[in-house]
Amino acid sequence: MPRLRDVGELEALRRLIATRGPAPGVVLGPGDDAAVLAPAAGRELVVTTDAMVEGRHFLPGWLPPEGRGARLASANLSDLAAMAAEPRWALLSIGLRGEHELEALLDFQRGVVETLAAVGAAIVGGNLTGIEGPEWYDLTLIGEVARGAAWTRSGARAGDLLAVTGFPGRAASGLELVRRLGEGAREPQWAPLVAAWSAPRARIELARALAATGAVHAAIDLSDGLAGDLEHLCEASGVGAEVDASALSPDPLIERAAVALGRSADELRRGPSDDYELILAVDPARRAAVEEVARAIAVPLAFFGRMVAGAGVTWGGAPGRTAGFDHFGS
Repeated sequence: MPRLRDVGELEALRRLIATRGPAPGVVLGPGDDAAVLAPAAGRELVVTTDAMVEGRHFLPGWLPPEGRGARLASANLSDLAAMAAEPRWALLSIGLRGEHELEALLDFQRGVVETLAAVGAAIVGGNLTGIEGPEWYDLTLIGEVARGAAWTRSGARAGDLLAVTGFPGRAASGLELVRRLGEGAREPQWAPLVAAWSAPRARIELARALAATGAVHAAIDLSDGLAGDLEHLCEASGVGAEVDASALSPDPLIERAAVALGRSADELRRGPSDDYELILAVDPARRAAVEEVARAIAVPLAFFGRMVAGAGVTWGGAPGRTAGFDHFGS
């Protein structure tokens, strides 16, 4: 199996570019010094970037190359979902050791390409570099949105209802099971939690549908944890929130994981967790429309509180703060 040091940079790049395929809106794609893109008339660009570092964001034994690519793409797509933006183009940068297998690199890119293609986006350029130490992958994703129509964190207002998609805390539960139980986390009972961590799905389809309803005043993607990201939303909007944690969808999987880990289920659901779900501030008059959209595309959605005048978040009437994930924290 050839490794990157065997084939060299130029051949690796040639193989990468040859397997990407065309993309709409691309005047000039991979192979030149930069890409030339043509945004649609009357649209604004929405740009995000995210990185994955070996040992920090993925464990090689638990996430094969194609899965790493899909996960990196999903993390970026989740940011665009939180802005109600349509994914269009991506720049992929990679730092690998010389012994990295060429086929593993192509598998990784395939995971990115297929995940992006499913929502209409494609890779239009990037960079490949040799490194020493932990390997890393970085994706910059560019989307489009109608002028002035992007969701932001700052649009929530007192009286808005709080909604969240999916099951917050599943990703944290899956990762902690892997770290604590090792191979024991491969048991079938833990598969949905491990998948929530290793193979998240961005809510692009839901965001597309909800954008048409005009019901969402603000949004944030749930990449650091339910409590931490809700604090970010409140701070950006200049409002507070009252949370009814009992209104969150019951999750027997997290309850079972909490017992196995000797942790509180509530802590797992609130604390640091890269679930890549969405927290939404919803116009109360349009709650039914939001629920109808979520049902139509089979996305779990729970209303779990409301925005209020003032500052801070209360959980069940009690002030509480749970920090989200911090790359430089303990």
